[in-house]
Amino acid sequence: MMSSNSVFTALELEQYNRHFKLQGFGMEKQARLKAARVLLIGAGGLGCPVGLYLAAAGVGTIGVVDDDRVDRSNLQRQIAHTVETLGQLKVDSLVEAMQSINPCLTYQKHPVRLGANNIAEMIQHYDLVLDGSDNFATRFLVADACFLEKIPLLQGAVFEYEAQLSLFLPDQGPCYRCVFPNPPGAQALAPCAEVGVLGVVPGTAGLMMATEAIKYLTGMGASIHGKLLRYNALAQTLNTLTLSRNQQCALCGENPTIVEPVESLMTCQTPNDREAFEIEAEAASALILKGVQLLDVREDFEFQAGHIPEAIHIPLGVLKAQIPHHLFNGEQPLLIYCQKGHRSLEAARILRAQGYKPVYSLAGGLAGWTGPVRLPV
Repeated sequence: MMSSNSVFTALELEQYNRHFKLQGFGMEKQARLKAARVLLIGAGGLGCPVGLYLAAAGVGTIGVVDDDRVDRSNLQRQIAHTVETLGQLKVDSLVEAMQSINPCLTYQKHPVRLGANNIAEMIQHYDLVLDGSDNFATRFLVADACFLEKIPLLQGAVFEYEAQLSLFLPDQGPCYRCVFPNPPGAQALAPCAEVGVLGVVPGTAGLMMATEAIKYLTGMGASIHGKLLRYNALAQTLNTLTLSRNQQCALCGENPTIVEPVESLMTCQTPNDREAFEIEAEAASALILKGVQLLDVREDFEFQAGHIPEAIHIPLGVLKAQIPHHLFNGEQPLLIYCQKGHRSLEAARILRAQGYKPVYSLAGGLAGWTGPVRLPV
C-alpha cells in the first residue's frame, strides 16, 4: 500500500483534509484526482465554477481553452472573473483564480480558437474533456473530436433559465450526435450574450458538471452516462432522460460518414458569406480612416456603455421592424458592428437585401475592437 507521504506533500495533506476524512473517498480517491488531466472548453459561465471546484478538489492537471477576453457583461455569471481582470484573456483570469485556491496543481493555458486544425491535438493529452462552450458549432466540433479520439466528454449547456448536461463515453452507448444529429439553424447559433441567461443557472450547471467529473475520475457513485440531465431554475426541477444509441448515427452508427472533425460543422455561414459581409478589425480601421458610415445595432444600454465615435445607433430589433432609409447614404460604405459580431452580420444581410452596398460587418464585434471607443461621461 502506498504511503500518504509518497503521494501528497504536507501542504496537500492539509488542503485535502476533509476528503481524506470522507468515508469511501480517502487518500486512494484523492490520488486518482491528483493523477488526472482534464480540459475545460470555455472559461465562461460554466467553465468558471467547474474550474474553481476542480481546482479546489485537487485535479492534478487542468487545461483551459478560450480565446475571449473578460468584459463587464461577463461578471453577472462568470464568477472567476472580476473588475480587476477586465480586458484580460479569460484563460489568464480563470487560471489566476484557480491558482489562488490551489497552487499545488499544474495549469495549462490554451488561448486559441478551436478548429478542425487543432482540436485533435488539443484533447488527446487529457483524460476527460468538459465542454462548457456557449454555441452549438463548437459543441458539435468537440463532440465529434472526442468520439474520434476516444476521449470521454462531459458536455454542459445553458439557455435562459435552463441547463442540461450529459456524459459521453466513446464506444459505450449513445454519442452526442445520437441525441442531436445536426447543428440547428442560424437563429440558434448565437451565444448567451445574444439571448440572455439567468446568472445563477451556469453556476448550478457548473457545480453539477464538477460533481460528475469528480465521480468519473474517482470511479465513485452512479454515472450519468447514457442520460441527459435537465435543470429548470424557475420550477426548481431536475429531470433525467434515458438516451438511446442511433444505429444510423453519422458519427457512431453502423455506417458512419463523419470520420474526422470538419471545420464546416462550426458555422452555418458559407465561405462566400464571410467574404461578403465580415471584415477584421484592422481592415475596419482602415475603412473608417477613408470615410465610412458606422452603424451600432446593439441595445440602448450597450450603446450607452461605450461605442465607436460617430456611430449611428439603431438596435437590430428596430432595424428589422423598419429600415430608416433617410439615415443612410447609399453611396458611402456602411460598417455595422455589435458586441460579438452576430447581430451585425444579420443586419448586413438585411440591408444588402434592400440594395445597400457595400455593407460590412465587423468580425468579432466591439469585444475584439482595439480602436477608439467613446465612453459615457
